[in-house]
Amino acid sequence: MRRFSLVQWVLAWGGMVFLLGCGSGQAGGKLAISGTVKLKGQPLESGTITFSSVDPQQQQMTGAQIKNGQFSISADHGLPPGKYRVRISSPVGGPAVKPDDAPGMAPAVAQDRIPPEWGSKSNQQVEVKAGQKNHFTFEIP
Repeated sequence: MRRFSLVQWVLAWGGMVFLLGCGSGQAGGKLAISGTVKLKGQPLESGTITFSSVDPQQQQMTGAQIKNGQFSISADHGLPPGKYRVRISSPVGGPAVKPDDAPGMAPAVAQDRIPPEWGSKSNQQVEVKAGQKNHFTFEIP
């Protein structure tokens, strides 16, 4: 009789774990993301792209280097399905913008060739979807 109750307990525990895993909204797991980035009609030579979840409950973020207008993120480093804010950055090779030289001020910050509405103040969004290729094209004016 004791063996039978142990089997029941193991089956019940396994069933609960299975149901909790299926109810998490993450059934699709992490997905690969790729795409192209153009600045003023030309492939962006170099830069970075980041994706951060719009939903504060999700708290997901990933990013990649942009090279010759292309980026790619493997599924291992990808994102679960959902909506994400996109930020793109590409520092200019020239001199940095220096804040006042007062003690305690932040170090010099490199100028960015990407407009703020695509970078630091971006509201650009994409939706990562399960069951399809998540390839995005970004055309920055």
